[in-house]
Amino acid sequence: MLFAASLLPAPQVSMDCVDTGANIASVQTQPIRGPAGVAAVLKVSSADDHSKNTHLCMAEYQLLITPAAAGAPSFVDILSSDGDYSRKIGLRLDGFSPDGKHVFGLLTEGGKTPLTMLFDYDTAGGGVQLTDLIKLFAHSSARKCSSAIDVIGIAPSGALVLESSPTQQCGAMRRWLLDSARSQLQPLPQGASTTSLYRSPVDAP
Repeated sequence: MLFAASLLPAPQVSMDCVDTGANIASVQTQPIRGPAGVAAVLKVSSADDHSKNTHLCMAEYQLLITPAAAGAPSFVDILSSDGDYSRKIGLRLDGFSPDGKHVFGLLTEGGKTPLTMLFDYDTAGGGVQLTDLIKLFAHSSARKCSSAIDVIGIAPSGALVLESSPTQQCGAMRRWLLDSARSQLQPLPQGASTTSLYRSPVDAP
């Protein structure tokens, strides 16, 4: 069963972690709208961490949530990271749950300490749940094969459906179930029912 305004893969935006001085370096995703009309934008800003003992670049990730009715967006702090200058940072806003109660996306970083983090924002309670996908996929063929990960849907049990696509010719695309506690990963059974995430462009009628 599918339920989505768009089934196309969510576009990713990226930048290098730098400090531009007077102007803050930043990049953000295109805004998307959920089933209840709430709009979301994922943004990252970077600057020197101003530590006396290190010369590292800090990245700060925020989600901007705009209510369906006219009003100013609220800013939700997702994550702050400190690491190598010029490391590649990637953002992807995958979409809303079909009931509009959750927003899902991915944060990725290169450098000496790579990061691939899934976030789950609760639009009602305001909480953010982070899941380290590098740790979860550490012993799977997807991680060994250097695969890109996408959040593509939700199972009837509430588990998230992830898709791993090899970035090299070393394996096949696979789909996985990530339990509602975001702690256990298992292959998606063949023929299992899933519901796609909801993602509509803000300028759509």
